[in-house]
Amino acid sequence: MEYGPVIVESLLRSASDNLIETYLRLGHAIPESRSWEEPAYVACGGTFEHPICNFAARLRLDPWSARRLSDLASGRPAFNVYLLPGDEPSHATELLERAGFHPSYRLVQMVAERPEPGPSIELSRADTFEDRFKVASFMGHQFFTRQTEAFRRKIAIATARAEGLELYGLDERAQKTAALMLCHASGVLGVYNLCVASARRGRGIGSGVLNWALALARETERAVTLQCDSRLEGWYRYWGFVATGKVDVYSLAKRNQDDIIL
Repeated sequence: MEYGPVIVESLLRSASDNLIETYLRLGHAIPESRSWEEPAYVACGGTFEHPICNFAARLRLDPWSARRLSDLASGRPAFNVYLLPGDEPSHATELLERAGFHPSYRLVQMVAERPEPGPSIELSRADTFEDRFKVASFMGHQFFTRQTEAFRRKIAIATARAEGLELYGLDERAQKTAALMLCHASGVLGVYNLCVASARRGRGIGSGVLNWALALARETERAVTLQCDSRLEGWYRYWGFVATGKVDVYSLAKRNQDDIIL
């Protein structure tokens, strides 16, 4: 599917805003963290040594603000700078690298404007803190495999507390099998942390979960946005998504891939 330039620009900005809003809601759920907005960026900072509450995005950089961002990051053990489609200026990469940042990893930003869902699997929404914590804990075990249990628990608590982010899970025989997180912001539906238990992968469960989200978006007449590893781009294209750009993540120190929040 090909979109015209006006539609691409609108979806691109909405997708980026949805991502920033999602990350801010997660960051706010970490105790002692705070966010602030400056002309050159919006930032979040906290005492927890993880980019979930230490990051900057929505960049409008110049040499001075890039250096200031470097000073902010240098005082923290973990800090990510997200360079999103539509950020400015066009040579923002050069400004970040001159300020001491280097690329850590890249995700593909994708959008489905009018999703056509296929066969889906019905998910259950987690509404109580206990149920949200169970879903968030399952997500943590899928994405943070190399981290300690205490670390995963802190991430799970923050995810469960995050206001405005919906958590859904699939149970089979009283065991959590799949999950995802949704953010309704900026006029689009953001899909995050879609995951399936390792023992249950390759059986169409992931497709069923995605199509459930696509059906929900169709009911509410929303486009769907997500960010994924380049290895998954073809899979999402199969379900009607198109790439609208890259999400480049910069840091001052090398970070483990387990630090990625999808």
